[in-house]
Amino acid sequence: MMEQSSLSEVVFDHRNDLSDAKSVDSAFSIDSVGGTTQEVFEHDLSSITAEKLFNELQRVKEDLKSKDDEVRRANELRENTDQEIQELTASLFESAHAMVEQAKYAQANAEQKLHVSNQTIDALILENVQLKKSVTELKQILNSCRKSSPVSNNHNSIDNMLLREFTCWDEKPSIERDGSLFMYRVYNEDILPCVTFPNAALSTRVLEAIERNDVVMEKCHSTETMKMCSLMGEICECDYRVRLDENNQWYPLSRLARNRIASICDFFTFIRHVQSGLVKSDTLTRFNKIIELRKQMTFARLGL
Repeated sequence: MMEQSSLSEVVFDHRNDLSDAKSVDSAFSIDSVGGTTQEVFEHDLSSITAEKLFNELQRVKEDLKSKDDEVRRANELRENTDQEIQELTASLFESAHAMVEQAKYAQANAEQKLHVSNQTIDALILENVQLKKSVTELKQILNSCRKSSPVSNNHNSIDNMLLREFTCWDEKPSIERDGSLFMYRVYNEDILPCVTFPNAALSTRVLEAIERNDVVMEKCHSTETMKMCSLMGEICECDYRVRLDENNQWYPLSRLARNRIASICDFFTFIRHVQSGLVKSDTLTRFNKIIELRKQMTFARLGL
């Protein structure tokens, strides 16, 4: 009985083991089928999501490219606008600067003309005053010249002292200042007063050049004649210029200064001709010419 009971237990256990094995196989089979279906579903879902994301990425790229183009065009527009603004600003600044410079030049030119005009007026007023003051002196000089001039070889109407001095000089003519009483008198009474200008240094050089016979004077052909007279030291109408030697510069001269220098040059030219023997007239005729030249220096000194 005991052996039969043990056998039954063994058979029962074996059956139980087979039942458990089938249960495990059945469960394993069901899990395998379920896992495969889920993997297929997840794969399809992944494919759909990737395609959608790819399409979305392409659209975003296209949008970004479009935005980049818009930004580029906006930057170009801004750069062009900035360039135009800079060019316009520079142009306006240059125009304004040119207008300011023109205004300054016009103002300076007007002020210069006004200054020159005022100086010219002052110089003319001064000359007019000096001429009025010289009327009395001129009358006295004319009367003196008339008394000293010879008339029809009447030696008694001549200034005997002047004639004697000239006669002594005429025997041995010389242009030296201290070489004779005649030249000393002419220098002190006529030449020095006539060549005395406000510019003392240049006046001395002019006289020295006249004595050397190196003076050259000519009329100016410039359209701008309002200049500073080198001898008078005033701005006035300078129609002439003088050069004191071949290598020296030209000095602008007013008409009054030119006439004074010319009268002295005329005197020296005549006495040089006398000295060289070119004047063949008699002593009295030469003396009358000297008196005439002295009168011219006096008139030139007075501005007449």
